[in-house]
Amino acid sequence: MTPAVFAFKLTVPRDPALADVVADVVSHAVNYAGLSQEASAAFAAKARAATAAELAAGAPPSCPVVIAAADGELRFTVGSQTLSQTITA
Repeated sequence: MTPAVFAFKLTVPRDPALADVVADVVSHAVNYAGLSQEASAAFAAKARAATAAELAAGAPPSCPVVIAAADGELRFTVGSQTLSQTITA
């Protein structure tokens, strides 16, 4: 695991109140990947919104979350939604 290549995988109960917890994990991941403070905050805010929407969706009772970096890109997937951000060297 390096700042350019990593993966965090979580399973989160479908409770929109947990969007802040997921956004906090995303914040740590984007900081680890070396994004600027501004880019990190923007990406975490988008992740929080996507997570809140996905966790409010209902069934099944839990939702997979993957935060991964590879090939110069950071990807955040929550349920059926995916966000990406280029990682600049």
